[in-house]
Amino acid sequence: MSADNPIQVDTGLSTSVHRLGREKLAERTIGTAIQLTPDTETVAAAFRAAGLRFSRKAEAVKREAARAVRAEAKSFDFSVFEDCAELQEQARLSLQEAVDAFLKLLAQAEDERFQIEQITQNTTVEQRLGDPAFRARREAAAEILHQVWHGGHWIAGAWEAFAKVFDDYRKTYPTPSPAFASNDTMPARQELVVRKIVSLNAWKMADR
Repeated sequence: MSADNPIQVDTGLSTSVHRLGREKLAERTIGTAIQLTPDTETVAAAFRAAGLRFSRKAEAVKREAARAVRAEAKSFDFSVFEDCAELQEQARLSLQEAVDAFLKLLAQAEDERFQIEQITQNTTVEQRLGDPAFRARREAAAEILHQVWHGGHWIAGAWEAFAKVFDDYRKTYPTPSPAFASNDTMPARQELVVRKIVSLNAWKMADR
């Protein structure tokens, strides 16, 4: 194949996004993102196939996210939350943008990887090596998969760090006895929560 006659693929083929499960993707939760994060070897293999080198470690990405969470938590007034359940809900909301971006990229990466697999099965090595457009496409697909990998581990690291925040909150604001619980300050506290929802720009998926 030449640059003037690049390798073609039938875009009407069923893609691997179907294999992920549309219902699972629709959940749009932190747990879904963590579960569907590609492992490091998968990303490394995609890089090797594209003639690239991949050397990052998942734990390093998680540590980056954890540091961001800890830094933000130090200056945040957690007394605005009524209880730990409310804090956890706001934490999930603060990560939702990263989760949505992750799932969008994941669908794109899986579609592209499936199309490249189809091309590989229906062409020779010589044809693929002689097609610059295919080589560029394979490199781009590897980069997208890397972004998915990075985003998934970033979310996992942030959520793991938040578990420590939850523990600290429970120790600082223990659940009051029902006999002393009061709803008198509920409206004022809810207004504070609306004005001070947790929002960490550092938790957004990096390297996009």
